Amino acid sequence: MSDLASIGMERGMLYETILTTRNPDGKPNAAPIGVICKDMDEVVVYLHEGSRTVKNIKKEGEFVVNILKDPLIFVESTLGNPPADNFAEYKDNFYIKTTEAFFKAKVNHLRDVERKDQFGVSRTTIVRAGVEEIVKKKDQVEPLNRAIYGIIEALVYLTRMDLVSGDTERLYHHRIREISRIVNKVGGPEHKKAMKRVLEAFSEYSLE
Repeated sequence: MSDLASIGMERGMLYETILTTRNPDGKPNAAPIGVICKDMDEVVVYLHEGSRTVKNIKKEGEFVVNILKDPLIFVESTLGNPPADNFAEYKDNFYIKTTEAFFKAKVNHLRDVERKDQFGVSRTTIVRAGVEEIVKKKDQVEPLNRAIYGIIEALVYLTRMDLVSGDTERLYHHRIREISRIVNKVGGPEHKKAMKRVLEAFSEYSLE
């Protein structure tokens, strides 16, 4: 089975996942990476130059995408690497034990490019990979997309607008704009529609 719809992923959306790869010494490596569902059997990932993950993928030509919401795994894989007992082996690959589902992805195309964003210029490796096998660890799988959390946060700011002024009000306006940017980047049509409604309501609180 290689249909990403079976684990709740939708075409065109970006999901927060943990990628696991094999280091040259044979040990597992984990990194938090946003995965774009390009098609129901293909994903795209953007990897920073010099990272252990991109080096392993270039060498091995494959990786595992873990669908999970374990906060400690996200923290540990960002700050370093989770302890070895958090990993399990599956057909010469590694996955995270607390994952709801995982799938093996085989590299179809790989390209190094220079990208410019709000943080400056950086070299990025764009990887397109085919989904070879999906393994569900739970019956109900919910891939993590930041858009819904952004909308909820925006609603919290919206309900507090009558209570704030001055610097706090300006801060809320700034945060709403940033949330809108993220939602429109990673969300689907329904997320974008919801965010538009929030912005329309928020427009009533214009800065003096």
